[in-house]
Amino acid sequence: MAKKELVTIEIREEGNNKVFIMSQSIKGMSLYERSKVINRFLERETKVLEQAIENYLRSVFISYGIVPRDGSDDALQEAFYKLHTKGKDIVIIDRYCDTDERIIGERNQMTVILEEDILSAAIEVGEIDYGG
Repeated sequence: MAKKELVTIEIREEGNNKVFIMSQSIKGMSLYERSKVINRFLERETKVLEQAIENYLRSVFISYGIVPRDGSDDALQEAFYKLHTKGKDIVIIDRYCDTDERIIGERNQMTVILEEDILSAAIEVGEIDYGG
């Protein structure tokens, strides 16, 4: 049995954008272990990445004086609209949606790939200032 690898989330800065990269090594695992870890990564760990991105979005909204009333999708959509009225938009991009890598699955518009025994998902969040 291989040593259980931790799931990590790294945040990289690319210009004004932030790229959230979640990864986990499955090197040395048996087929059963690999299958179990891949399923957990798709079903559970992607939710953790989504929450990390939502927390970041809330900090962006708050920096513009917009406080989402709660964690619901409706509250987030309202916050996006209020930000838009201030001349700013946020773009969220699945970095792996058009990749040539081995796609393992997708969950909530997030593509998970397997490259060199590493599961990975990456989402880019950027701000657009168009005046307004």
